[in-house]
Amino acid sequence: MLKWKNMRIFVLLIAMILGLSSVFIYLSIRGSMPSEAEKTGLFPAQYFQPIAGQEVSFDQAQASVPFKINMPTKMEIFVQLKLNGDAVKIICAAVKLSSDASYFDVLNQNGIILYEAPLSETYGTLQFAENNLRAIIDSTKDYSDGGLKPVTVNGYFGCVGGNVEHCVTWCTETTYYQLTASNKYPLQELVAMAQSIPVN
Repeated sequence: MLKWKNMRIFVLLIAMILGLSSVFIYLSIRGSMPSEAEKTGLFPAQYFQPIAGQEVSFDQAQASVPFKINMPTKMEIFVQLKLNGDAVKIICAAVKLSSDASYFDVLNQNGIILYEAPLSETYGTLQFAENNLRAIIDSTKDYSDGGLKPVTVNGYFGCVGGNVEHCVTWCTETTYYQLTASNKYPLQELVAMAQSIPVN
């Protein structure tokens, strides 16, 4: 009887140790990888695929696009520039990211992605862009958290906000801009970065 009781306690202790170990391992792995909810729920699948485009130098990108590429003066570290057709993605992070980094990888490292594209290929005209941005803001007005708000960037209408990620989006006469960062990145700092981008 005594042996059976000791054996049962021993088995329970082993089971508890194994259970705690598996929880610890799960939490360690989960901290660096997207959860299934993140993969299938809030984010589109392409969020976890390598950022599209060919890695190029600034001069190569500028020679390939029909607009002047403008860099923010408040961007801390330039890491990578990707050319995708007539669009450019400028990736900024505190650490060097691999060439196949995804949006999740960049934002998970507190990085920022600046997307620039010709206005003619995104919205066509500045008035059409403003009307669409106002409609997007209006469609999120009932969100309790993360709804988009109007913002002015160097005299141009745009929107700012987001609960999954923080974005500032605006257009000039020639260019569509979108700055994207983790939702932990302060919106006012993201707006200040947008304001530091020179106007063509």
